[in-house]
Amino acid sequence: MATWKVLFIVVLALACLTLGSATVIVPMGKSGGQAWMWFAALFSATVVAGGLFALFLRYAGNELLVKRRW
Repeated sequence: MATWKVLFIVVLALACLTLGSATVIVPMGKSGGQAWMWFAALFSATVVAGGLFALFLRYAGNELLVKRRW
C-alpha cells in the first residue's frame, strides 16, 4: 500500500476520533440552545467524516484483494 494512503487513513482516523470526542465534550460546556447547535454541527461533521473514512477504507481494501489469473 502506498505511503500516502496509510497517512491519509491515519489522518481520517484521527479526525473521526477528534470529532467524536468533541461531539460529547464541547456541548457540555455550552448553555441553552447553543449546546444543541454545537451538538448538531459536530455530530453532522462526525457522520460526514466517518462516511468518507468508510468509503476510503472500502476503496483501499479492494486493491488488497488477490485477483485470480484465470
